[in-house]
Amino acid sequence: MVSGLSRRFGAVWAVQDVTFMLPSRSVLLVVGPNGSGKTTLLRLLATALRPTSGGAAVFGLDLIRDADAIRGLAAFVGASPGVYDLLTAAENLRFAAAMYGRPHESVMPWLERTGLAEVAPHPVRTFSQGMRRRLALARAWLTTSRLLLLDEPYGGMDRDGNQIVDVMVAEARRRDGSVVLATHEWERGVKIADTVLALAAGRPADILPVDRFTASGLAPVTGGRR
Repeated sequence: MVSGLSRRFGAVWAVQDVTFMLPSRSVLLVVGPNGSGKTTLLRLLATALRPTSGGAAVFGLDLIRDADAIRGLAAFVGASPGVYDLLTAAENLRFAAAMYGRPHESVMPWLERTGLAEVAPHPVRTFSQGMRRRLALARAWLTTSRLLLLDEPYGGMDRDGNQIVDVMVAEARRRDGSVVLATHEWERGVKIADTVLALAAGRPADILPVDRFTASGLAPVTGGRR
């Protein structure tokens, strides 16, 4: 349960008074133009930012008081992949596995799932943007986190990469997880979401079931732009 969640940077409210429920096995699609607060909202839920006011309970844990425990349950894939250029693809995943207390886990299944098995020994600095995005998804996937936070996951992806995102979301559902997905490519997001949260200047402009969401309903939020 997210209740009145708000974050201010100086005098500017990036996110203000956001409230919603996110049951297990559900996907929330967050839409809105640039600067609407999508990324800030995901970073708040990931505990990468501390709210200015309001709060949330994540699987019964308080967003502020239990931040460390929530980090162990959540995986955040930002718009920037955030992988280590000087490490190989396999080394990136081994490091992530060790950070999650599983240093002996094989990383090859996750590289295979994301189509990166053949480049496992290659340094990430040689990767395209789409390959980096796949590696970031593999890193989040191996954590088997209960809360999956995806910021523009389709960016720079080809058709196979887009399918990887959808499979990852479906698997999170099957293990009783929840997903928050923020994207400009809402036509793709509505195919896998249950609920849509539209943000405008950091405030919730609308929240409704995905079967009631239309392009015309998004137009007032985006100033007529899709």
